[in-house]
Amino acid sequence: MHLWGIHLSGDPRITVYEPAFLALALRSSSSSLAGTHPRRILHSIQSSVLLAYYFLRTARFLEGKFHISAAVSVALRAGLNRIRAARGFDSVGVRPVSDFFKDMREEGERIGAFWSVLHAHNRFASNFAYGSTAWTIDTPWPLDAADYVKRPHLLPQQCSGTVAKFLWDIPDEVTSTAALYAKAGVLYNYEEATRLGGRCRSGTLSPNDPEFTALDRKIDAFIPTLPPVQSQRMLAVHTLVHCATIQLHDPLATVSVSSRTRTLVAARAVADLLARTDIVKLGLPIDTVIAPLWTTTCLVFIAEIDRRRNAEGQNNTAVGDLKDCANSVVGVMEIIAPHCHLMALQLDAVRRAYEGVQGNVGRVGCGRLRLAIRPTADNLPS
Repeated sequence: MHLWGIHLSGDPRITVYEPAFLALALRSSSSSLAGTHPRRILHSIQSSVLLAYYFLRTARFLEGKFHISAAVSVALRAGLNRIRAARGFDSVGVRPVSDFFKDMREEGERIGAFWSVLHAHNRFASNFAYGSTAWTIDTPWPLDAADYVKRPHLLPQQCSGTVAKFLWDIPDEVTSTAALYAKAGVLYNYEEATRLGGRCRSGTLSPNDPEFTALDRKIDAFIPTLPPVQSQRMLAVHTLVHCATIQLHDPLATVSVSSRTRTLVAARAVADLLARTDIVKLGLPIDTVIAPLWTTTCLVFIAEIDRRRNAEGQNNTAVGDLKDCANSVVGVMEIIAPHCHLMALQLDAVRRAYEGVQGNVGRVGCGRLRLAIRPTADNLPS
């Protein structure tokens, strides 16, 4: 927490100590499971997640993914994915340590810790499908922090297949902000989009594919259930869900008019959302997950500008409208960029992509879009 406080202060007199506190945080995290402290599991997960987001925010992606993986490992080993599981015992008859809680507050902390880990994993480090044995999720959706004590009846007595039931459209009536954030992350899950994208590139996926259609409909049905944006968290939820549509349809956008239209409609929804939202009033810093999502949105507009110019010539109202949409998102990114290195890098990526279109360098296609969403070792900043 001290490291984050120093990092967010923006005061050069304080940030000069950031490297020293980072080294201290890394040493502390590496030994967080040692000893007998009853909350050592939560402390370990918290330190790994905080370090992961610190590294992601500062565009040190490999280190961020390393700490997400560490948090995932601890969470699964502790059985946090099976809190209140209907089965109650694992395959060798041992009850998960996560089932032993002092009170509702502690149980709520562990539920929240699991979904925080899963959300980070979905956004930045996913390499498992929800159908895999490793990711059997029987933990209930998270409540907002105060409700674990004030309204514990909102938690089910037993729980099974939490994510699977959500994707299968089985109602759960859990509408806490924390749950909506978790659900939005599930819909955006990178691994699922990658798998569908791979099928598209291999020629085995079409817009009429039942699996593709089911996820598309689920995203569409989820959007109207969201409350208005009155907090950073809800801004992230709305943005994630619209970008889930973009991520799902993008692999088909060059071969399907329907998918290209769907990505454009979703991108416009993000631009409209930002136009209606006072970002500064919501407060800074902004949620780290948003930076690459806004880049994704801009690149949809840029790719469409390029396509329409090639098809129709440069002077038309449609291109001007697309420019306005892209500029509205860029304008918000410019507000955030001085406070977030990751946002600054994403803003630079958008500007370079647009310059490429202006110079007729070529289409800004799926590959460029993937680069912005999913940083890898091959495209780390120097």
